[in-house]
Amino acid sequence: MSIHQKATNTLRVLSCETITNAASGHSGIALGAAPIMYAVYRAMNFDPKFPNWFNRDRFVMSAGHGSALLYATLHMSGMPIPREELLTFRRIGSRLHGHPEVQPKIGIDASTGPLGQGVGMAVGMALAERRLAHMFGDDIINHYTYVLAGDGCLMEGVSYEACNLAGLWGLNKLIMLYDCNEITLDGRRDAADGEDVKMRFAACGWNVIDVKDANTPEPIMSAIDHAKKSDKPTLIICRTEIGYGTKTMGTERAHGVVLTRDECVALRKSFGMGEGFFTVDRDVEDYYAQRVRDKSGSSSEWTDKLGAMKRSCPSQYREILKFIVQPTEDYFTDATGKPMALRDAGHSMLNQIYRQNPRLWGANADISSTTKAFVREGGIFAAGNPGGSDIACGVREHGMAAIVNGLALHGFHAYCSTFLVFSDYARPAMRLSALMGLPVHYIFSHDGFGNPPDGPTHQGAESITALRIIPNMHVWRPCDDIETAAVYKYVYKNMHPTCTILSRGGGKTPIISDMSPTDRMLAVERGGYVLATSVHAPRVTLLATGVDVELALEAKRTLDENGIGSILVSMPSTGIFDAQTEAYRLGVLRPDLPIVAVEMGTALELTKYVCANGRVLNFDTFGHSGTEAELREKFGFTAQNIITLVKELL
Repeated sequence: MSIHQKATNTLRVLSCETITNAASGHSGIALGAAPIMYAVYRAMNFDPKFPNWFNRDRFVMSAGHGSALLYATLHMSGMPIPREELLTFRRIGSRLHGHPEVQPKIGIDASTGPLGQGVGMAVGMALAERRLAHMFGDDIINHYTYVLAGDGCLMEGVSYEACNLAGLWGLNKLIMLYDCNEITLDGRRDAADGEDVKMRFAACGWNVIDVKDANTPEPIMSAIDHAKKSDKPTLIICRTEIGYGTKTMGTERAHGVVLTRDECVALRKSFGMGEGFFTVDRDVEDYYAQRVRDKSGSSSEWTDKLGAMKRSCPSQYREILKFIVQPTEDYFTDATGKPMALRDAGHSMLNQIYRQNPRLWGANADISSTTKAFVREGGIFAAGNPGGSDIACGVREHGMAAIVNGLALHGFHAYCSTFLVFSDYARPAMRLSALMGLPVHYIFSHDGFGNPPDGPTHQGAESITALRIIPNMHVWRPCDDIETAAVYKYVYKNMHPTCTILSRGGGKTPIISDMSPTDRMLAVERGGYVLATSVHAPRVTLLATGVDVELALEAKRTLDENGIGSILVSMPSTGIFDAQTEAYRLGVLRPDLPIVAVEMGTALELTKYVCANGRVLNFDTFGHSGTEAELREKFGFTAQNIITLVKELL
């Protein structure tokens, strides 16, 4: 038995024993895909002493249920995961979660679990590498991105969306290893999927290598060597046996099998390994230790290159340092205060920040001309234009969102954009942005009734609420270009997963405030603030978000003329407002005043402020086709209706 095979068998056994100890996990992929993991980590350029150095090769376990195999591989590869930590797998408080969670300091480059998402993120990482190589030179940035995908990953539509783009862009430093065991949880793959994967990827512009027997690592190692010579992204089809070496081998029963301790002992014997739970034979220990020594210090040559850059080109050195250390920076945004559609205001702010922030880069799902979330200074990114300032993803919202997660994992301040109602297409990747805490900025236009003539399919009553309930996601709905300027400034300073919701229309009249534009921008950062008060003693609070502030302001003026005093509160972010001190919140939403809240949607988040003594003007149906004026009249989004609600309340 070769040392390669024995080292591979060690990964198989350690993974299974990790799962057995936890009494939970997926032994099938651990036994079947171990040769893939061995071959990948043998080929990868990484430094066990500095796991998160910037120019390391990246690896994404898209088939996240194979986490135990990943942890065993990282442990044997010298990453800071001691063997006793494998005993904490799937236990509360452990770093070794049931599916991988991003922790670059121990060698985990992305959070995966939902199948296919890791493929999309890997495409984003490879895209980031291509752009950074263009910016700083391929002697400074020249690493590979590897991803392990299973049958389920390639069935999910997100992977196809992303892989189509990877082929179009010619991302030749992307190598995907397909664990092709032809088995899914419910049975054989061909019961639900008859696709020829080789032809599909070839049609998408990929180099395809078919490893007929991938139960040993040597042919996979050879395939990786060939992949590195290609000018295209490469798919290596690794035909493995799920549950290799066990009685469930080759069946769906192997997927989630947890071996008994006796079965682990038998497995060790069949693989020619010594006895002893969680032990590794001396020759394999020595072999892996030598591999660790060989790779340790691999980051030092790159560090030396950075030192030379610092001396010869200090400005370029400072820019690449920003990608590495991600300093907090304050960006300048200038607003006019003039009425305008907020998608136009967003366009202005995005371009202002782009000129100050070389880390800003983003994508659109075919409608940048409508969302206005584009830069255009460098043209569209392409294989022949790696300096392109805009990424055209076509009609692929899901793939786009997964790809920008990969950009953010690589240090970019990434954004992407589509219509608000289509945020549902991007939502699975958005949830991962929030889970990983990635600074991805989702820019959604056409809120409220959107484009009224398009009808119910384009009028997402539930969309804003659906975004607000994602944990760790900031959601902003500014009311004018001053608030938009403040939001964009906040977003790119604070590096947090964010949605900004912008209007297609609106901006018919200027938003007049009691504060100066500078003070308003500071107030916006509190999430909600008093925009205007009456000369009369206030009897009611008008609370509104986004373009509905303009409507509430119109109603307030009429109330003032009728001697009914009011306070107008603009609430661009309920989540940020809720994080303020109680004293501040009670100073904005006075408990002695009833509230009339206005939001063109379900407005679920606003109801908690209104409580029993108040009213909410919203809509929670699928809308209608018609002009904006007709829809506003039908659903009561008029200043007169707000006035009527106030009078009824008082």
